[in-house]
Amino acid sequence: MKRPMKRMALFAMSLGLFAGAAVAQTALPMIEDLDASGDWSHAELQSVWPDLTAEGFAAIDTDANGAVSPEELQAAVDAGIVQLPAQ
Repeated sequence: MKRPMKRMALFAMSLGLFAGAAVAQTALPMIEDLDASGDWSHAELQSVWPDLTAEGFAAIDTDANGAVSPEELQAAVDAGIVQLPAQ
């Protein structure tokens, strides 16, 4: 009888952790993907962050492939590496 309760408790805890992670994310601004690659180049991100340096871009581009994915940008926003523009 104790096993099903333990499983339910673990399941409930995992749902709580998932919900907490979803709440931590902030909506990204609309950034035009001029080349329709699905990622953003340095120039494309500069349309929102005009002062973004090559070093700042490299800090966001964690896999160093020369483009920033939505996941990389979300992680940078969540970590405070870049600030969302005022709306």
